[in-house]
Amino acid sequence: MTEDYTIPEKDFKNISKWAGNVYNMAVVLDYFCSNQLEIEELYNITPIIKHLKSDADLLNAFFIDNEKGNANTIR
Repeated sequence: MTEDYTIPEKDFKNISKWAGNVYNMAVVLDYFCSNQLEIEELYNITPIIKHLKSDADLLNAFFIDNEKGNANTIR
């Protein structure tokens, strides 16, 4: 059974902005970790950061795609 959730426009814009911020932070972290491999701790968390960036990219893309169509219902 799939339920639909309708998000008010104001909340949708806020969540979209936060998703964009998370994606931007993930991009910066990924770049930093990828270029500082001599620091062992960063080397160890690089795969986690890459996965976070990938998930944040999908989330941000979802909000961008739905913002254009003003479809605020999530399934």
